[in-house]
Amino acid sequence: MRKHLWIGFLFAAVCLYYAFRGISFRALGAAISHADPLPILLALGLYFIEFFIRSGRWSILIRPIKHIRSKELYWPLMIGFFANNVLPFRMGEFVRAHVCGTKFNISRTASLGSIFLERIFDTLSFLTTFLVASLFYPFPHYMDKGAWLLGGVCVFAIILLLMIRVHEKGFNSLLERSPVPSLWKSKINHLVTQFNQSTAGIHEPRYIIEAMALSLTIWIMEGTFIYLVARSFAVNLQYPGAFFLLFALGLSVTLPQAPGYVGTFELFGVTAFGLLGIPKNLGLPVILAVHGLQFTFVGLMGILGLWKEGLSFHSMTSTQQP
Repeated sequence: MRKHLWIGFLFAAVCLYYAFRGISFRALGAAISHADPLPILLALGLYFIEFFIRSGRWSILIRPIKHIRSKELYWPLMIGFFANNVLPFRMGEFVRAHVCGTKFNISRTASLGSIFLERIFDTLSFLTTFLVASLFYPFPHYMDKGAWLLGGVCVFAIILLLMIRVHEKGFNSLLERSPVPSLWKSKINHLVTQFNQSTAGIHEPRYIIEAMALSLTIWIMEGTFIYLVARSFAVNLQYPGAFFLLFALGLSVTLPQAPGYVGTFELFGVTAFGLLGIPKNLGLPVILAVHGLQFTFVGLMGILGLWKEGLSFHSMTSTQQP
């Protein structure tokens, strides 16, 4: 794990070098200091609301396990996003499942299943923004390939979920006849049962429509956030262009990287600005502001969430039985 982490840091350093190459730090500082604060305040307000919508969506997705109000899920959600920013390999998803499971006395596996569904709906909505933005801007070949890859992974995940549910009894029967030790049989059976329970809503049209509607709202707000930050720097970014940029930034977080998406976020961002005809010296301050604002907001709210839930950073990363 430590080796992979160092690879992420090295990759981040290379990306930062190319993102900042040819940039005057004096001009960069001047651009940031002259940003209009009003659009940034509006963007932060929108980002604050977005996380309440995320907690509302999670309340829908976790409903097959337990009815939990969205406001009760808000702080576990923020803790998970904070952990994603400071831990490698998106371990924040496991931290969120751990915090949620402990707080509401539900299986961590079941909680993780609801987060898995959340990522599926996020990917579907993310690809929808890509399709809409592609009506206005031609995407480069590598972004098209990235979209197809994400779409394929998403379809595979949905098929896998359906197969697990349909063939649960057959799987359990096969497991019972297998030479696996009895203790492990019991654990595996428990994990599959809990995961199936957590994803049961995937068969309900209302459940899917509600989750998808909120997911689309979330990604529209993400694109609007980028648009508002660009406005604060007086960069001529059209509204559809913000979603072009959003898709590029979304692809950046799928690569091996250091915690906090440092490096890849900046390089993909300035590259996308260049494809839109906006030079690096204008695009980089916007990317740094977007990244910095999101990282700081999530960090502060995550730390506040840890305090409100009576947790420490060590306790939230400790492991317990599912």
